[in-house]
Amino acid sequence: MWRRLLSGALLAAGLCNAWSQPARAAGLDAVRIYTDDDPPYVMVGADGKVAGGTTVEKVTRVMRKLGLPFSALEAVPWARAYQEAKTRPYAMVFPIAKTRERLKYLDFTFKIIDAEVYFYWLKTRSDIQLASLEDAKKHSVCVVRNDYRQEYLESEGFLRLDVAGDTTDNVKKLLSGRCDLIVSTETGMVSKLKALNADRALLTRGMRLDKLDSALYAAFNKGTPPDVIARFRAAAAEVE
Repeated sequence: MWRRLLSGALLAAGLCNAWSQPARAAGLDAVRIYTDDDPPYVMVGADGKVAGGTTVEKVTRVMRKLGLPFSALEAVPWARAYQEAKTRPYAMVFPIAKTRERLKYLDFTFKIIDAEVYFYWLKTRSDIQLASLEDAKKHSVCVVRNDYRQEYLESEGFLRLDVAGDTTDNVKKLLSGRCDLIVSTETGMVSKLKALNADRALLTRGMRLDKLDSALYAAFNKGTPPDVIARFRAAAAEVE
């Protein structure tokens, strides 16, 4: 743990030094970038600052390319991060999956990583057998409030959704039998179980949700000036 926190502290210090100069383009100083604590994609230190994660590296490379200060990046609960990007010009949120509903409010400016999601359940639950979404609808599913998986399952007619504020709480509920299923990437699930000191062997990985676009993006509010969005998109292409 101390190594991870030390790594995060060094990352933050290095980025602050690298971005000591103001943003070089008009309008970029109004940009605010929101994310939430969701290991391994985003890790937040004890000080509340973003310390690293598999989706953070590309975003910070883009920020560095544009001369944005590290202070433009803020970790908040997911519901607030999404609401800021949904309602306020110059607000960006990451990592976020693309859905039909979100396309009304957000410009999915650049892709960060590809991902696949699956249903998971306790291995002791021999009564759970999933061959289709119709089978899954018979069970309760843990979801995160305003998460793309909640939106997708609702659009498919799932009625037994158990909503929580973050994914770690949902994994806890799954392990304690308070819900039947959870939807996650393998990487995300392994990370959450490790943080909870739980064995991966406790869970069964079932059917993949192959109709759900689960790639993760950085997305701007659609009211953001097009030239600002274009600068981010170009910077992302340059740092690939």
